[in-house]
Amino acid sequence: MATVQQPPVPVGAVRPNDHLCFVFGDERERAAVTAAFVRDGVQWHDKVIYIAEDDGPALARVRETLSGAGIDVDGLTATGQLMIIPADLVYMIDGYFDIDRTVAMMDALIEQSGVEGYRLLRVTGETGWVPRHGITMAQIVAYEQAVSPLAVGGKVLALCQYDHRAFAAADMAEVDAAHNGRAAENAQFEDGELVILRRHGATPGLGLSGAVGDTGHSPLAQALKAALADGAETDQDLHVDMSGLDFIDLEGLRLLMATRQDLSDGRSLHLERPAAHVRRVIRMAGWDTLDSFRSTAPDFRHQVCVYGSDEEFLAMALPFVEEGFRLGEPVLAATTSANLELLTEALGEQADRLDFAETAYFGRRPPQRVAAFERYWRHSSAPDGGGTSRANGAARRRHVRIIAEPVWAGRSRAEAAAWKQMESQLNALLTDTDIWMICPYDSRIAGPDVLADALRTHPQRIDGTRISASDDYLEPVHFRAQSPAAAPLDPPPTRAARLCWSSPASGSARLRGFVADHAMKLGLERERAELLVLAVAEVARLLGHAAAEAEADAEAGIPDVPESPEARETPGEAPGTPEAPEPSGSTATVAIWSGARTVSVELTQPGPRPADSVLDDPTLGYRLPRPDGPRPGEGLWLARQICESVEVRASATGCTVRMELAGARAEELRQREAPFPS
Repeated sequence: MATVQQPPVPVGAVRPNDHLCFVFGDERERAAVTAAFVRDGVQWHDKVIYIAEDDGPALARVRETLSGAGIDVDGLTATGQLMIIPADLVYMIDGYFDIDRTVAMMDALIEQSGVEGYRLLRVTGETGWVPRHGITMAQIVAYEQAVSPLAVGGKVLALCQYDHRAFAAADMAEVDAAHNGRAAENAQFEDGELVILRRHGATPGLGLSGAVGDTGHSPLAQALKAALADGAETDQDLHVDMSGLDFIDLEGLRLLMATRQDLSDGRSLHLERPAAHVRRVIRMAGWDTLDSFRSTAPDFRHQVCVYGSDEEFLAMALPFVEEGFRLGEPVLAATTSANLELLTEALGEQADRLDFAETAYFGRRPPQRVAAFERYWRHSSAPDGGGTSRANGAARRRHVRIIAEPVWAGRSRAEAAAWKQMESQLNALLTDTDIWMICPYDSRIAGPDVLADALRTHPQRIDGTRISASDDYLEPVHFRAQSPAAAPLDPPPTRAARLCWSSPASGSARLRGFVADHAMKLGLERERAELLVLAVAEVARLLGHAAAEAEADAEAGIPDVPESPEARETPGEAPGTPEAPEPSGSTATVAIWSGARTVSVELTQPGPRPADSVLDDPTLGYRLPRPDGPRPGEGLWLARQICESVEVRASATGCTVRMELAGARAEELRQREAPFPS
């Protein structure tokens, strides 16, 4: 019989004629499966035979296990429905193992169970007796092959137990081939979208398959809590097999990361075989370093240095870096290659203590730049962070120092405006940190408007070592108010594929499947398509929550946000062929289409905007997600990390978010981005 390459069958899903191999790694796993097997047999009115490996401790263990699972062992054995028999009385009659005799006995027991009026014979046998009696694996495999033909006609169901600690892997491959599948523990949770399985043995924890969306958060949290408690009893690490997951949202990942933080007793969380896009999201969020998310003594400093020569750059940079070294503070220089060469030459032997990155690739777009700053701060703030170790393990440092030179050459007007807004918003985004950031501006390259705005977006300026307040500085909200209003978006083209829904469907398989299918058809490679699916699901959740808040405000009598002059209603849906639209008076839509070198996705959620809407926050979508609780705009954060551009248009009648991804050159550009710190 050939080995059937299929997923294990949950013990609750076994069927008549199944001859299954159950491979386990500890007694907890065996108890869970065998108790469920026996309990189901009793409920189905099957004759149940449990063959224990000996007539002493094993027999007592089996009775205790079944009784502990709520099975009336004494009552069932008295009626004859349950028989617990030591292996020697089945396999080793007269002191030797006779395959033909044992098969004949099983055949007779099958017939007898029918005569007694049972549905079928349900039998499970332990194999601990095999090595004790010197039985070879060839004999066991021959027996399993000989007994398999009895599993026909719907009269028997067999579960053969093998402890993988007692048998070689090569032997187990032959045993597998003699069965028509493997059995496993019942799912801890299953709802048609997510399946959570418990794992035991050498890598205890959970196995996840399907999708973790809105409905999966609570079951996953409960399963993680139970697995944590079980592992604490044995002081074992927690393993989560993610190989079967098609989708997991940010909240699902947050639960895993929060669990990692809860393992404060020396144990570790191992995320096994996550998809490539999931690993990338974890890195982008900085969740691969979880030790620090808020400074215990926040002191963010943001200064501008306008320089016009190499000497002026070094007059600022060299003292700043050397003082950081003396104080045991991590120092990062993200500047031009020419400036990096100047600085490393001036530092001499100390240069190897400097973290550095060529600024053009340290976050190619403003959202990525912000994330790179915070990731570096988290990495450096960790107890074993690279900056601390290079600083000779100083007991207490005051700051994480960063020289961060923006790139202005080659920027379009829109790109320059976005970078100026980022410089301003850093004053709000990094206030929880102890970063001391100096932003050099080369007056030989930057234009007058850039230099003027540099003084408006930095509270202080530095010349050499002299620090002074910037008289032109504007708080982020005031700087943003002076910026030109965003232009209205053109409607999607008529060729765009569309999906409509009448109720919040942010985590629905339908929405995810629609975006995934069309993204692949439009040429996105698999990892980018999966990231886009996650971003769309998170943005849809954000818009759905905003719409729900607006409805709650309306019921409470709170007025909507009035239409502002610069806010325009998104143009109506362009004519086209919607995909399975749902009738509704308030229909949300997603549209996806490709341009010459781009793939675009637009989400539109109609309905009034609530007062004090999160959609009005200029920092929305720029803050890194944190594992200790969701923050508004995390869907936009993910979208901003993976997309070339994200446009948000909120009005009194609804909100539209348009995401645009680069096409053919996207992978090339992604690989060129500096991975530090990864």
